[in-house]
Amino acid sequence: MPGKPEKSEKSEKPEKQQAQKKALGNATSLVRKFLRKSVASHPYFVRLAAEPLDLGAVWLLMANLREGISRHFIQWLATTIERVHDRRIGSLLAVQLNDELGRGDFSQIHSLLLDRFVTGLSRWRVEGSNDELLRAGQRLAQEAARPFAAADPYEGVGALVAGEIFAEKMDTALAHEMERQDLLSDDVLTWLHLHAQLEVDHAEDSGELALLIPKDEVSLAAAWRGAENFWKTLWQFLDEVHAVQMSLQRPGERRRSTVGRVAADPTARAGRETRRRAPGRDQKRSGGISPSRAARS
Repeated sequence: MPGKPEKSEKSEKPEKQQAQKKALGNATSLVRKFLRKSVASHPYFVRLAAEPLDLGAVWLLMANLREGISRHFIQWLATTIERVHDRRIGSLLAVQLNDELGRGDFSQIHSLLLDRFVTGLSRWRVEGSNDELLRAGQRLAQEAARPFAAADPYEGVGALVAGEIFAEKMDTALAHEMERQDLLSDDVLTWLHLHAQLEVDHAEDSGELALLIPKDEVSLAAAWRGAENFWKTLWQFLDEVHAVQMSLQRPGERRRSTVGRVAADPTARAGRETRRRAPGRDQKRSGGISPSRAARS
């Protein structure tokens, strides 16, 4: 009958929009989704924890992180601050940018601290060419840059939200394992000690950032897309690092690090814990997003 299809279209449109919004969820559910995930359960960290500490594997991870994230992260932060018009978001990201740049202390610029960490681990560098060993980091640099060049700047905001939660979990897992060694000085480990604390703050800021994402469908969709793709990219990065590490250990292909492995030493761990208490492995913090803030979202 005339008019019936038109009525049906009008009734279906709100239902479709409601279903889309429900699928996207709000900012609070975005943060909570990633807070529930574990990074310590990745095979790389499972294997690292199950055996005597392999500093060659740690070198492989950190050298690739330097290649894939550290050399580009400041630019990604600055680009997002410039592109997002909400100055409240810019304010939160500027705090993180200031941290990365050492808060005015040139000696504390994070990329330089990471260089020191990787250099300290170089005694355990595994054999192989840079093209082979750093391929995961090179691919990460390409893939991780995508949300920050996307048409919608909130895709970059979503990537930063998920990325900081991932980083907090990864740094905590690594710090937990590094307590088993006493071959590296605290000076060499400054990057790790600093990040084990700062990433907690940045993960909390992710909750604040998420609450500032506009509630319209387009912005929410962009933020979710950026967050989910960035988490997937980081997880695949760990997959690739783990695959390289495993390839070095296969029978007939075994290539040892220049020094070898560090046996588990409870005394060494206890000694380091007296100097710095790292959060529990992949421990969830209630401060990630407070109930009162969640209620307002």
